[in-house]
Parts: sequence; structure tokens; C-alpha cells
Amino acid sequence: MSAPAGPPDMAAITAAIVHLNAGKYFQIAAFVMLIYDHMLTFSDEVERIWKQKISGATILFLLNRYLTPLQFIVIINAFQDPSWTKEVCDRFVVFEGASTAALVGICELIMILRVYALYGQSKAVLAFLMLLWVVQISVSAAGLHTGFAVPLPDFLVGCILTGNSLLMPAVWVTPLITDSCIFILTVWRTRQYLTRSGKTPIMHIFLRDGAMYFFVIFLANLLNTVFYFTAVDDLKAIGASFSQLITATMISRLVLNLRSISDTKNVHSTYPSTLAPLRGVKTPEDTFVGRTLGSLGAELVDPGTEDRDEKFAMEDVTTRSTWQ
Repeated sequence: MSAPAGPPDMAAITAAIVHLNAGKYFQIAAFVMLIYDHMLTFSDEVERIWKQKISGATILFLLNRYLTPLQFIVIINAFQDPSWTKEVCDRFVVFEGASTAALVGICELIMILRVYALYGQSKAVLAFLMLLWVVQISVSAAGLHTGFAVPLPDFLVGCILTGNSLLMPAVWVTPLITDSCIFILTVWRTRQYLTRSGKTPIMHIFLRDGAMYFFVIFLANLLNTVFYFTAVDDLKAIGASFSQLITATMISRLVLNLRSISDTKNVHSTYPSTLAPLRGVKTPEDTFVGRTLGSLGAELVDPGTEDRDEKFAMEDVTTRSTWQ
């Protein structure tokens, strides 16, 4: 005859409730941050995205901008809806992992095309960064495939992704590597421009935004990695939502900032902008690089519209690069 079940471990139940609520609050706070930033920058988006010609860069921007909140509406529902069964939850965490890897991959692709444009469409730079990108997506997908839903008592509601394999933290470690390479390449190329032409508004914004993006995302991913190896099982991925949403927010700001410089009609504008771009007279280097960076991987020089002085000023910088 089996022994009767003992009383429930109240300490464990209390800890599970506290951890679950912490995860829910952290996730909702991150989502509110994303939506609030959308509201702050929507007027800039209308002027710099919707009123401009549709391009591949526009599509990537919109995918990052709007698929991310749609994904998180589903995720928040999974955290709160008591009708989700264990079987549904187990299938859902696969969707959560795959969609997260895909959306973070879109953000990384925008950064890669940004560097590709800065290096004068160097195929060597593009090949190197795309190799890193493919490795990041592949390893992240493999790590997320090992994830599973946090087991919770029947009276608690929440469908939360976690994991315990060594591959799981690859979701945050691989972007650290890719972002580090992108940042180093950005600093190196920007230094060449500044050495040749001095400080210009677009180069200032390019370096400033690149550095800000790198350090914010680096710290967010590093925090997730530390949590994974030090926290209890149901808190290992507590920062995953924040990491993804801050990445999406930073990428949106980065693209809008570049569009504010590349759009010549905004140079002498006096209307207030939530992004506060630098104003002033643009140099040939600003106009030339701005055409590229405003649409990410577009041609550096438009043969039908470029200015000859602008072209020659930038050609001298481009030929100095050892990546050509």
C-alpha cells in the first residue's frame, strides 16, 4: 500500500507564484515600452517611411516594427489565458522560439545591410556578415528547439518558455558575437570617413546610433546569459522578452534617424522631432552616404542624380578601404 501524499510544499508554491508574477510583470512592462515608443515615433514614421518610396529596407523596417507587437500579443495571451492546456502550451513554446529567432534575425539583417552600405557594397564584408547571420539563426533555432514550457501547478496560469540545455543560451550568445563584429566594422569604417572628411552630421549619427545600439543590446543579451546560468529554472528566460523588444525598439529608432538625415527636405525643417536629428548644412559626404544608409543596402551612387564633386569626394574614401 502506497503512502498517502504529503502536504504541499508551501514554500515551493509561494516561490512559483512570485516567479510567475515577476515574469508576467516584466513581460508586460517591456511590451508597454515598445508600444509607448511606437506612439512617440509614429509621426516620424509617417514622414520618413510611409511618405517615401517603398524599398526592401522599408519592408524590413515594417516587419520589425509590426510583427513584433503582434507576436507579443499572442505571447501575453499565453501568459494570462487559463484555457490553454499543457499540450497547447508545449506546442506554443515552439512557435514562440521560432518567431523570436526570426524577428531578431530581421533586426540583425538590417544592421548587416547598414554596414554593407557603409563599406561601399563590399561583397567580402557582406559574405562575412551573412555567414555570421546564418550561423546565428541556425544555432539559435537549435537552442530554442531544446526549450520547453515551465511546469506549473494546475491552479497557476502561464505558458512560459525555459530550458536547461547548453544550447539554449545560444539565443543570446550568438547575437553578442554578431553585434560585436558589426560594431567593430562600423567603428573602423567610420574612422576612415572621419579621418578623410572630418566630423559630419551623418557620420556622427551613424557612429552614435551604432554605439548606442551595440551597448544596449549587448548588455541585454549578457544579462539574459547570466540569468540562464544562475537563476532557477522558471526564471532562466525572464529577460528574453525585454531583450527582443529593446532590440526591435533600437532598430526602429536607428532606421528613422538615418532617414531623417538622408531626406534632404528635412535638413532645414523646423518642426519638432521626437528623434531630434542633427540639423545643419550637409556636406557631399553626408548626401552621398545618406542616400545609401536611408535605404540600407541600396546603390551608393545613383548614376542619374549624383553630383560629380560628391562622387569623387567619396570615391577617395572608398578606395582606401582594404575590404574592396
